[in-house]
Amino acid sequence: MTEPRRKFNPRILPLTSAVAAALLASGCGPSRSVADTDVAVCRDASGKRVEDARCPRSGGGGGLAMAGFAWYYLGRGSSVPRVGEALAGGSTSPRAGVGYARASSATVSRGGFGSSAHASGGGGGE
Repeated sequence: MTEPRRKFNPRILPLTSAVAAALLASGCGPSRSVADTDVAVCRDASGKRVEDARCPRSGGGGGLAMAGFAWYYLGRGSSVPRVGEALAGGSTSPRAGVGYARASSATVSRGGFGSSAHASGGGGGE
């Protein structure tokens, strides 16, 4: 005996599309790293993030160090790019009276679908 054929219900397609769009908007897409506190990351002369070990140990001020690497300062809630990505939304000079931590799994969290995982940054102390 053969099973009866199901007919396509055109009312299901918009509902399925709406659910898929809601999941995507809620973080099902690529996750981004966000600073949980004010953080400093190391940058190169072209403005890309590099490993923190390349920057001078003291947080100093703006400008590039002799080796071409310097700290870049991001505020809480800022997007923290991965090593090799361009930096934006921060400053080459620290704000007066603000203590900056190094971007690490303790100071940067990663959003995403039901995620509370942490991103890894190059940590290093002062």
